[in-house]
Amino acid sequence: MTIQNSKFKIQNSSTGFTLIEILIYTVLTSLIIGGFLVVVYQIIESNSNLTNKIIVEQEADFLFHKIKWVLIGISSINNPLLGISGSILSVNKINSLENPFIFDLDSGSVRLKRGSSSPATLNSQNVIISNLSFDYLPAGLGALEAIKVSLTVNGKNFTDTIYLRK
Repeated sequence: MTIQNSKFKIQNSSTGFTLIEILIYTVLTSLIIGGFLVVVYQIIESNSNLTNKIIVEQEADFLFHKIKWVLIGISSINNPLLGISGSILSVNKINSLENPFIFDLDSGSVRLKRGSSSPATLNSQNVIISNLSFDYLPAGLGALEAIKVSLTVNGKNFTDTIYLRK
Protein backbone atom coordinates (compact mmCIF):
# COMPACT_ATOMS: atom_id res chain seq x y z
CA MET A 1 0.00 0.00 0.00
CA THR A 2 1.41 3.30 -0.97
CA ILE A 3 0.09 6.70 -0.03
CA GLN A 4 1.43 9.57 -1.95
CA ASN A 5 1.31 13.13 -0.92
CA SER A 6 2.94 15.98 -2.57
CA LYS A 7 5.71 16.03 0.03
CA PHE A 8 5.72 12.56 1.63
CA LYS A 9 5.65 9.04 0.39
CA ILE A 10 4.51 6.46 2.98
CA GLN A 11 5.02 2.80 2.22
CA ASN A 12 3.92 -0.16 4.38
CA SER A 13 6.78 -2.62 4.86
CA SER A 14 6.95 -5.98 6.70
CA THR A 15 10.73 -6.12 7.16
CA GLY A 16 10.91 -5.11 10.92
CA PHE A 17 9.86 -6.65 14.25
CA THR A 18 6.59 -5.92 15.92
CA LEU A 19 6.41 -4.94 19.58
CA ILE A 20 4.91 -8.33 20.48
CA GLU A 21 7.80 -10.17 18.80
CA ILE A 22 10.36 -8.08 20.67
CA LEU A 23 8.62 -8.78 24.00
CA ILE A 24 8.49 -12.54 23.29
CA TYR A 25 12.20 -12.68 22.37
CA THR A 26 13.12 -10.64 25.46
CA VAL A 27 11.16 -12.97 27.75
CA LEU A 28 12.66 -16.09 26.16
CA THR A 29 16.20 -14.69 26.43
CA SER A 30 15.59 -13.73 30.07
CA LEU A 31 14.32 -17.25 30.88
CA ILE A 32 17.35 -18.89 29.27
CA ILE A 33 19.83 -16.60 31.07
CA GLY A 34 17.96 -16.99 34.39
CA GLY A 35 17.96 -20.80 34.09
CA PHE A 36 21.66 -20.77 33.29
CA LEU A 37 22.41 -18.63 36.36
CA VAL A 38 20.39 -20.97 38.62
CA VAL A 39 22.33 -23.99 37.34
CA VAL A 40 25.68 -22.24 37.82
CA TYR A 41 24.73 -21.18 41.37
CA GLN A 42 23.73 -24.74 42.29
CA ILE A 43 27.02 -26.12 40.95
CA ILE A 44 29.03 -23.59 42.96
CA GLU A 45 26.97 -24.25 46.12
CA SER A 46 27.32 -28.04 45.84
CA ASN A 47 31.07 -27.66 45.33
CA SER A 48 31.29 -25.57 48.51
CA ASN A 49 29.26 -28.15 50.48
CA LEU A 50 31.44 -30.99 49.20
CA THR A 51 34.59 -29.09 50.16
CA ASN A 52 33.27 -28.56 53.71
CA LYS A 53 32.34 -32.23 54.02
CA ILE A 54 35.82 -33.30 52.90
CA ILE A 55 37.48 -30.93 55.39
CA VAL A 56 35.37 -32.30 58.28
CA GLU A 57 36.14 -35.93 57.37
CA GLN A 58 39.87 -35.24 56.96
CA GLU A 59 40.02 -33.49 60.34
CA ALA A 60 38.29 -36.44 62.06
CA ASP A 61 40.57 -38.91 60.27
CA PHE A 62 43.67 -36.96 61.33
CA LEU A 63 42.54 -36.89 64.97
CA PHE A 64 41.86 -40.65 65.00
CA HIS A 65 45.27 -41.35 63.47
CA LYS A 66 46.99 -39.16 66.06
CA ILE A 67 45.19 -40.96 68.91
CA LYS A 68 46.10 -44.36 67.38
CA TRP A 69 49.73 -43.27 67.12
CA VAL A 70 49.83 -42.38 70.83
CA LEU A 71 48.16 -45.67 71.78
CA ILE A 72 50.86 -47.75 70.06
CA GLY A 73 53.25 -49.16 72.65
CA ILE A 74 51.55 -47.89 75.79
CA SER A 75 52.49 -49.18 79.21
CA SER A 76 49.44 -47.91 81.10
CA ILE A 77 46.22 -45.93 80.83
CA ASN A 78 45.84 -43.33 83.56
CA ASN A 79 42.47 -41.91 82.54
CA PRO A 80 39.69 -43.00 82.00
CA LEU A 81 39.60 -45.98 84.31
CA LEU A 82 38.72 -49.42 82.96
CA GLY A 83 35.01 -49.67 82.15
CA ILE A 84 34.46 -45.94 82.55
CA SER A 85 33.96 -43.13 80.06
CA GLY A 86 35.74 -39.79 80.25
CA SER A 87 36.54 -36.65 78.32
CA ILE A 88 40.30 -36.95 78.92
CA LEU A 89 42.62 -39.70 77.74
CA SER A 90 45.91 -39.98 79.62
CA VAL A 91 48.41 -42.74 78.79
CA ASN A 92 52.04 -43.61 79.46
CA LYS A 93 54.14 -45.02 76.63
CA ILE A 94 56.90 -47.58 77.10
CA ASN A 95 60.38 -45.98 77.30
CA SER A 96 59.11 -42.46 76.63
CA LEU A 97 60.56 -39.40 78.31
CA GLU A 98 57.41 -37.40 77.48
CA ASN A 99 54.93 -39.31 79.70
CA PRO A 100 52.04 -38.83 80.19
CA PHE A 101 50.37 -38.20 76.83
CA ILE A 102 47.07 -36.40 77.47
CA PHE A 103 44.25 -35.70 75.00
CA ASP A 104 41.52 -33.25 75.99
CA LEU A 105 38.97 -30.84 74.55
CA ASP A 106 39.36 -27.11 75.11
CA SER A 107 37.32 -24.34 73.46
CA GLY A 108 36.35 -26.44 70.43
CA SER A 109 39.82 -27.87 69.87
CA VAL A 110 41.41 -31.22 70.64
CA ARG A 111 44.73 -30.80 72.41
CA LEU A 112 47.65 -33.15 73.04
CA LYS A 113 49.92 -32.56 76.00
CA ARG A 114 53.22 -34.46 76.15
CA GLY A 115 54.71 -34.65 79.61
CA SER A 116 55.33 -31.23 81.08
CA SER A 117 55.17 -29.37 77.75
CA SER A 118 52.34 -27.02 76.82
CA PRO A 119 49.34 -28.59 75.09
CA ALA A 120 49.35 -28.48 71.27
CA THR A 121 46.11 -27.99 69.32
CA LEU A 122 45.61 -30.84 66.86
CA ASN A 123 42.71 -29.68 64.70
CA SER A 124 42.65 -26.70 62.36
CA GLN A 125 40.65 -23.53 62.93
CA ASN A 126 38.34 -24.56 60.06
CA VAL A 127 36.41 -26.94 62.32
CA ILE A 128 34.91 -26.97 65.81
CA ILE A 129 35.06 -30.08 67.95
CA SER A 130 32.00 -30.04 70.19
CA ASN A 131 32.27 -33.46 71.81
CA LEU A 132 35.17 -35.73 72.73
CA SER A 133 34.81 -38.86 74.83
CA PHE A 134 36.94 -41.90 75.56
CA ASP A 135 35.54 -45.23 76.76
CA TYR A 136 38.04 -47.71 78.21
CA LEU A 137 36.55 -51.08 77.24
CA PRO A 138 37.63 -54.24 79.10
CA ALA A 139 38.85 -57.35 77.29
CA GLY A 140 36.43 -60.21 76.91
CA LEU A 141 35.49 -63.17 74.75
CA GLY A 142 38.61 -63.07 72.61
CA ALA A 143 38.59 -59.29 72.25
CA LEU A 144 41.45 -57.12 73.43
CA GLU A 145 41.11 -54.12 75.70
CA ALA A 146 40.08 -51.13 73.64
CA ILE A 147 39.55 -47.41 73.70
CA LYS A 148 36.36 -46.24 72.00
CA VAL A 149 36.79 -42.66 70.80
CA SER A 150 33.76 -40.51 69.95
CA LEU A 151 33.97 -36.97 68.66
CA THR A 152 31.76 -34.45 66.93
CA VAL A 153 33.29 -32.29 64.21
CA ASN A 154 31.13 -29.39 62.95
CA GLY A 155 28.02 -31.26 64.08
CA LYS A 156 28.93 -34.60 62.48
CA ASN A 157 29.53 -37.56 64.82
CA PHE A 158 32.49 -39.90 64.40
CA THR A 159 33.34 -43.02 66.40
CA ASP A 160 36.26 -45.45 66.25
CA THR A 161 37.38 -48.31 68.47
CA ILE A 162 41.12 -48.75 68.90
CA TYR A 163 42.26 -52.11 70.22
CA LEU A 164 45.23 -52.04 72.59
CA ARG A 165 48.25 -54.26 72.25
CA LYS A 166 50.39 -53.91 75.29
